[in-house]
Amino acid sequence: MTTVLSEAAHLVRRFFGFLTATPPSPTEQRLVHDHLTPDEARAFWEQRPEDQRHAIDVARRVALAAGDDRELIRAALLHDVGKAAAPIGAVRRSLATVLDVIGLPLPPAMATYRDHGRLGAERLRAVGADGIVVAFASHHPGPPPTGSDPDRWAILLAADRT
Repeated sequence: MTTVLSEAAHLVRRFFGFLTATPPSPTEQRLVHDHLTPDEARAFWEQRPEDQRHAIDVARRVALAAGDDRELIRAALLHDVGKAAAPIGAVRRSLATVLDVIGLPLPPAMATYRDHGRLGAERLRAVGADGIVVAFASHHPGPPPTGSDPDRWAILLAADRT
């Protein structure tokens, strides 16, 4: 029951975070460009401003926990790039999550949103990313895939959940 309540609280925070998100400031734009390759930065900027805000917030929390671990910061900035393939708003995102949890079929745009991890990983591989950057896009919020450092994975998960 605690897990269900924790997940519900996380989703409520994300919903309201989406609604109140502000575009990246010039300082935050510099953070993106300082840590990403030009192709990765293009993938980042293809996201909705709300997803950019979330990614920057996650990257900041990762930096507090892991210092200047550039690979973890890149993973944080890029973990949701697959959502760019599903340009739907907060209400439809929430509905997609609920319908998926209860096992009902999703309309195409919502199914694309559900599959954002796989799509993001494909996009990141196409621009030359690898390692934990691609793995986190593909497998979050689940457990680390074989070969991933569980401690580094835990830092990313905790930063994404806050």
